[in-house]
Order: sequence, then structure tokens, then C-alpha cells
Amino acid sequence: MLSFQKIVILAAVVLGFTACKKDTDPVFIIPPSTGAEIKLNGIAGTESGAIAGNAVYIDLSGDRQTAVLRAGWDLGFYSGADFRVILNNSTAAGAKLLTQNSLTAVGATDTIGLTLATSQFNPLPEHLHYFDDIAGDLTKTVIPAISETDADNKVIILNRGTGGSIAARPWIKLRVLRNAAGGYTLQYAGIQETSFKTIQIPKDAAYHFKFVSFENGIIEAQPEKEKWDLVWSYSVYEANFGAGPVPYNFSDLIAANYLSGVTVSTKIYASAAIALDAYNAFNKDSTALSVPSTKRWAMGSGWRSTQPATGARLDRFYIIKDVSGNYYKFKCLSMGIGNDGGTRGKPMFKYDLIK
Repeated sequence: MLSFQKIVILAAVVLGFTACKKDTDPVFIIPPSTGAEIKLNGIAGTESGAIAGNAVYIDLSGDRQTAVLRAGWDLGFYSGADFRVILNNSTAAGAKLLTQNSLTAVGATDTIGLTLATSQFNPLPEHLHYFDDIAGDLTKTVIPAISETDADNKVIILNRGTGGSIAARPWIKLRVLRNAAGGYTLQYAGIQETSFKTIQIPKDAAYHFKFVSFENGIIEAQPEKEKWDLVWSYSVYEANFGAGPVPYNFSDLIAANYLSGVTVSTKIYASAAIALDAYNAFNKDSTALSVPSTKRWAMGSGWRSTQPATGARLDRFYIIKDVSGNYYKFKCLSMGIGNDGGTRGKPMFKYDLIK
């Protein structure tokens, strides 16, 4: 009996020590990056850098870039509280809402007279309604909010987009419903097909959207919502050539992760030399003098110039508040136009943590 009691006491001591050790184990927190120089991997194959096939997501605090094929996805399904579906703006995909709510009732005759695209040579204001809101307002998507009532969810005709010399692909007719699991049901088919395929898409709170490719089903086309700050890509954008806003396809656009609260402040100076001095001197106290923008396209195309062929605009830099609340100063070093020494489609950026 005595030996058994000793064993019990020894076991209790060991368990107590183990419990204490577990309670005192340190929690390792990875500090944010202090900065880096990064060359974006925008070119997917042999294409020109002006029509780079990749969109590139940038995580400043993680020193990470994620390249995703622009043509690798077709629809994005919102994982937030609302039920919204986005088109692929990086291929300039366009769509139209029909009045029918049966896929089998829609055919080739419903596409007569439609382009669901914009012309680079003659873009028109009326083309804007083919595309999701350029500013990224999720209440202004071509596909309306998905209703709980199935009959209210109408058929959509989709032109998958040829922006940036993407090869034309067959148009799609589709319909989106809510499913019993709290996600989405996608029904889709070719315009002339009489039967359709179905995909169930769950919501995932770690992401802004779950993405679907008509060839490959559910895919990852964007990092988790807390793991990126900026995305560089070709995209349909908005321009004004004197007759009002029109959709226009741009290269080298940079968008902020505005849905996660990333903000951008723009600092412009009289010359590149003055801007460089200001960048080097910019510190934590300086951030109070910046005016942050919450807009998706706060950077847009303003960081570079193609007319005349001057490349990166070296008279400016940006202050980025990332998804974790860190502040970084961010500037382009080269992007491959004119004599800036870079490669189009593989722009070089520099960023530094503001301490």
C-alpha cells in the first residue's frame, strides 16, 4: 500500500509540474516586417508586361506576395453578412440581369445585340452598367443581392471577359440561390445548353470571397482577408475623356484592401529628390499630417505614368495603414517604362515600417 501511495504522490507532482509548465509557456508573436524591396511577379508566361496575366497581392507586414492568374476565376461569393456575387473585374467580365428565373428558358436569342464589354477605342457611358461598381461598392453589383426567395433570383448572362488579351471564352448563363447551409448554390451552363451544372459554395469568415472557376470549381484566388494589403493588376477601371465617366481597361493598377480597413495617404512633392528626402525623414509623428483615404483605388494608376513614357512617378510615395494597424511608407522604384531600368509587369517597390 505504501508503494502505491508513493506512486500516486509522484504522479500528482509530475502532473502539477506539467500543468505549471504549460501555464508559463511563452506565446511567440511574430513582429511585423520592418520593410523590404519587392519585385512583383506579374508576368504569368510569355505575355507582354502591359497585359500581365497575374494579379499580385501584397502583405506588407508578412513580406509576402501572392500571384494569382487573372483568368483563373469567374465569380466571387461574398462571405460577409450579405449575399453578394462579384464579377471578375481583372478580366473585364460583363453581365446582364434577365427577367427569366429558369435557365432552360434562356438561349442564344437572349444574347442578340449584347456585347457585355467595353471598347478601348470608343468606350461609352452606357457600358458602365455591364460591370460591377468600379469603386467596389458591394450594394452595386450587376448580380443583385441573392434573395431567400428562389423565384426572385433571375438568370444572368455572363461574358467572362477578354481584358488584357485574354482569349475569348464561351458565354455562360447562370443563376445563384441561397442554400440551406447558409451559403450559395450556383447553377450554370453554356448559353445553348439545355442542362446545367450545380456547385455549392460555403461562406468562410477567413476570406472576403470564395471564388469559383467554371473549369475548376471552388478555388483560392485571393489570400485570407487579414493577409493582404494591396493588389496590383490589370483591371477594368473608370476614365473620363470629356463625355462623362466610361469603363476603360488599365494596366498596372493598385487597389487597397478597403474591405479590411486598409487606408492610403498620398504624399506628392515638387521633385524626385525632394520626395526621396521626405520619404527618408518620414516618421511616426509625420503620420498625423497625412490624410488617409479608405477608397479602393486610392493609389490606382497615380503611382506611374505612361504618357509620356516616364515610368514610375518618383515625386511621390504613399502611407499605408495595413490590416493590423501598422503604418508603412511605400514607393515604386521602377516599372519598366522609359529609362527607369525596370521590367514592365514586374515593378519594383520599396516599403518601410514607420516606427
